[in-house]
Amino acid sequence: MPTYKLINSYDAGGDMDKEWYVSYHYLIPEKFRKPNGNLYKRFRVFNTINSIHSKVERRKQLLVVKSAMQDLLQSGFNPFEQYSYSNNSNANKYNVCRCIDEYLEFAKTTLKKNSYSVYEDRLHLFKSFLIDNEIDYKRIDQITKDNIFDFVTLYKANRGWANKTFNLYLQAIHSFLEFYIDNKENYLNVNVCAKIKRLGVQKKGNLPFNNAIFKDLLDYLKNNDSYLYQFCRLIYYSCMRPDAELRLLKIGHIDLFRRVIQVPSDNSKKNKTQYIPIDDELMNILLDMNLDRFSSTDYVFTLNEIPGPLPVYESYFRKRYLKVKNALGINNGETLYSFKHTRCIHLVQDGEKLHNIIKITRHKTLAELMDYLKDMGVVMGDEVKFKSRSI
Repeated sequence: MPTYKLINSYDAGGDMDKEWYVSYHYLIPEKFRKPNGNLYKRFRVFNTINSIHSKVERRKQLLVVKSAMQDLLQSGFNPFEQYSYSNNSNANKYNVCRCIDEYLEFAKTTLKKNSYSVYEDRLHLFKSFLIDNEIDYKRIDQITKDNIFDFVTLYKANRGWANKTFNLYLQAIHSFLEFYIDNKENYLNVNVCAKIKRLGVQKKGNLPFNNAIFKDLLDYLKNNDSYLYQFCRLIYYSCMRPDAELRLLKIGHIDLFRRVIQVPSDNSKKNKTQYIPIDDELMNILLDMNLDRFSSTDYVFTLNEIPGPLPVYESYFRKRYLKVKNALGINNGETLYSFKHTRCIHLVQDGEKLHNIIKITRHKTLAELMDYLKDMGVVMGDEVKFKSRSI
């Protein structure tokens, strides 16, 4: 069985915008061979070819590289031994798969655990695609727009990705490439992912409760699940995010003297410590909970339904809420977040000023708050009266 075969050159049909290369197939050593896998692996050589901008000169260089590879292979060159050495060498530090690993090591120290896991999964899938398609040898600056587009379109078709998922994978690759542009010299100058068009995503908007459902829901919770009722009331009055913030609320975060709740930077959406005012209604609820009997380091919501050292797991209240939704036939997409949305609408309807509402919602600007309210169908300003004719 020959150790190598099929030494070919590819000129992309004369297209100077595409990559030209010399390719060959080399017998995969048994220790690297997958069970029932291919016997040969294809290698492509780009060196010095695509840096030439004259079609005639590039074709000459293509022949030079092909002849050189023939001589190398005949003299015993083994790309697997070469690659094994390069993996530990400074010369291979630009390899795209190695760069993905390096980026993820950095991201692990800067991202929250859940956010890191999402990036890790997406970039590992991209890395698998590069390996499966035998383009894992490329430098990070040799990854093309086509490579990335082929990846997302393949998985969108095979896995039935929604447009939003398609865009999120592009965003992960974009962030990975941008990291090297922003922080490393001589790795990358252009982020080719930025040029790939994102797919349209239908914005569902924020869905509050209507008055009838809201009343029925509160009545049901009072009588059938008082613990979930307490959790939902705190979402309503504090406008905290259910899983990322309220679930992780500790007694020490609540300052009844200053009448504020602290949202630590580790939990807040903006990654900085924020404070939520405690109004009279919320104050009465917190006083009734008798939290002063427990340690300041205890979490407010636990599996034992009293403050303790461990918070409930992430989907705990969502699962309880789902049972209530099913019992009441609530199926229009209202979530635990709907308590926050409903609170904001009630504040507007009750005449509260926007500069007070923004203290609870923690939007950065009044414009952001206005957009948020607009998404929920809140019309700001005077009552709308049009001059209309009967038809």
